[in-house]
Amino acid sequence: MFRAASRRISASIPQLLQPQRQTTARSICNNTTRPSPQAKIHNSNITPSARVYGQRYSSYSHRLRMGYREASKDIFRKNPIVLPLAILSAVGGIIFFVWTSYVEVTKNIPQYTKFPPKVADALRQAIYYTDIDLNAPKALNAYKNALSLAIEEGMHPFFGRSVGSQDTGCGDARKSGTSETGYGGVGANEERGIDLEAQLSSDANVAADNVQINKQALEDAEKELKAMQEFEARQRERALKKVIGINMKLAELYASDYMQDDKKAEAAQVAAVELCLKEMHRRQKLGLPVGASSSEGADSSWMNLTEIATALTDLATVYTERERHELAMPLYLRALDIIRAEEGNSVSCKQVVLLNSVSSAMAGQAQPTSPRVQQMKQQGISQDPTVEAARQWAQKAIDVAAHIKPPIRDEECDLTCVAASYNLGELAELQQKPDTAIAHYTEAKNLAKKLGYQEGVSVADDALKRLKKRIL
Repeated sequence: MFRAASRRISASIPQLLQPQRQTTARSICNNTTRPSPQAKIHNSNITPSARVYGQRYSSYSHRLRMGYREASKDIFRKNPIVLPLAILSAVGGIIFFVWTSYVEVTKNIPQYTKFPPKVADALRQAIYYTDIDLNAPKALNAYKNALSLAIEEGMHPFFGRSVGSQDTGCGDARKSGTSETGYGGVGANEERGIDLEAQLSSDANVAADNVQINKQALEDAEKELKAMQEFEARQRERALKKVIGINMKLAELYASDYMQDDKKAEAAQVAAVELCLKEMHRRQKLGLPVGASSSEGADSSWMNLTEIATALTDLATVYTERERHELAMPLYLRALDIIRAEEGNSVSCKQVVLLNSVSSAMAGQAQPTSPRVQQMKQQGISQDPTVEAARQWAQKAIDVAAHIKPPIRDEECDLTCVAASYNLGELAELQQKPDTAIAHYTEAKNLAKKLGYQEGVSVADDALKRLKKRIL
């Protein structure tokens, strides 16, 4: 039944709707076959890629280039996220490579080209274990290796580059806990310089006494020997200057909040001052200037007077903080003499600070709880002359500060005046002069309030309250 229905439906469909076979039409004129409309439709459905691969190219490179061109037309459409990331990664990699090359060429390579290649390699290893992967024992061994290689290469033991390696190695030795090794290297440096100088002097005498040469050759030899001696002396002074600076830096590091090792800090500071004083004494005996000129700056081989005074003041400050005023006072006085010799008639605030420091050290010795005052009481001495001397030093600090005008006068000078006025109040209390003490405390409070120095205001207030309560 279904078959009959199907035949009836197919018979009822118009004949035009059924697909008919296309026949090729031939031209009457040239008997050629023309393309039918159906053929045109099939040709228009060919994809672009099919056209590309269906074409014939002159060479393989031409074919490859055309393939890349077709692929680049829709690469962003197919990869909207990956393509920008790939471009940024490539550009970032190029920039990073250029930057690292620039740093290597301009900063890293120049600091090693001053050394022979073997020494430079050892120093690179030492700096790696010092700055990048902190390992003090390995860094110290690398510095020792660099020093031995420097000696093998014939570098001068006191030349700036060699001394820098030795001082850095000594500093790492102390930071790693092997202080004896560090100080031993420093002492060996100093003794080697003295021995070299003595050896050069003896060689000069032998050459002058026993060798018979003509006058011109003798003059040339003397000039060369003198130049060599001056060079050795400059290198020795430069080495001592570096050693003193390293000791002062170590003292600062040991006293910092990170390490808090006061004993090692004091030992390093004492070593710096002892080296400084020994060299000053030697230069005085030889008739040389005690300190280099300040106009030479960092290029001078020896320390200038300001640097020497700074070393003395730092050690005196350490003693003052530990209430060892009897040791601090001579250091302050020596530093004051050096600063006065350096500045001459042009007085600065440095003198004001040192004058007040001397007064504070004397006042510390005059305190009732100090062993010196207790001993005087046992001997029956009631009046301590140190109090009056301390008062005069504090008053001298205020008087000198009054003659200093801006721009030389700075905030440090003003704060020192506050401290000096407060010290005068304490000294007046020790002399049983409450009215004078109140006047000095009030002056210190007003000056601190004018400067915005809140700590000074609070300390002066406490002193006034304590003194007034005692009077009442």
